[in-house]
Amino acid sequence: MGSPRVGGWGWQYSRPPGARKPRRTRPGSPSDAITCAVASRIGGSLTGSLQLTPATDLGMSDLAELFTRAYEGYEVPMHVDAGALAFMQEAFDLEPERSRVAWQDGRAVGVGMLGVRGERAWVGGMGVASEARRQGVGEQLMRALLDSARACGARRVQLEVLEKNSGARALYEKLGFRVARKLDVFLWEQEPPACGLRAEATDPRSARRRIAASRLALEPWQRADETLDRLDVSTPALRALRTPGGDAVYRVTDGRAAVLQLAAGSETAAGVLLDTIRTRDGVRVLRYLNVPADDVAAAALRSRGATCSASQFEMTLAL
Repeated sequence: MGSPRVGGWGWQYSRPPGARKPRRTRPGSPSDAITCAVASRIGGSLTGSLQLTPATDLGMSDLAELFTRAYEGYEVPMHVDAGALAFMQEAFDLEPERSRVAWQDGRAVGVGMLGVRGERAWVGGMGVASEARRQGVGEQLMRALLDSARACGARRVQLEVLEKNSGARALYEKLGFRVARKLDVFLWEQEPPACGLRAEATDPRSARRRIAASRLALEPWQRADETLDRLDVSTPALRALRTPGGDAVYRVTDGRAAVLQLAAGSETAAGVLLDTIRTRDGVRVLRYLNVPADDVAAAALRSRGATCSASQFEMTLAL
């Protein structure tokens, strides 16, 4: 099935969809739907025909099509097919039964995906189709996701919002979210320095243990330890590098090296790790998703002319 990109700077998948067959029900079933009458009691504006149902009410292909349609016109649009969505669900612990689809007059017009890891939850995508925007649909989706997170025992919810998406950020702040940090998405296509130090290959699990021991803040959800646990048993295999000043874990798909975790004591050490990844056989481009803006790796990438293809804010809410 290949390795299509998910969004302009997103993840690649390399596994076909699993055998899981989502439950199919008609939207608006009494047991699952949140009708406008119920939703009106929790605030926000609604059209009279809006209903919310679990995302399991759509098959994988239909859900992927909705996901893509809900991100049309965004600064960083999403282009998702069934295989990519299956990868996202598996790697990021997205739970369709706790996620929501918004319906207007029998047509799916919005989606909000929720990931759950113990007491932490993550909004792994929320969007509304262009014809239904500015009608309160996004707010009702978010309120439903927060209710779902509370119901499963989550104590904190996090999400990312593009820096330029002031409307979405205002909605999240209205709901109580606050900015935790700024994250940058880097794309490095230039050649690395011709002469320089290089890191040595090491065991990925050993590298992960050292990275965890030196960690001062949680990794972004998409690169968290739980994500790497999923990727550790998939293909392509995880790879790792080590220098006296740090470690990095990455993997390569179709010439694209995705840096998954990196811990370094200095910008110089981070640069050595990044240079080594970039010079690996077959690597044409290096991507590093959601790097904290003040991280030494971000500084090393900027100094090498890497492109910051997107900036976003990580926001959190205590439940």
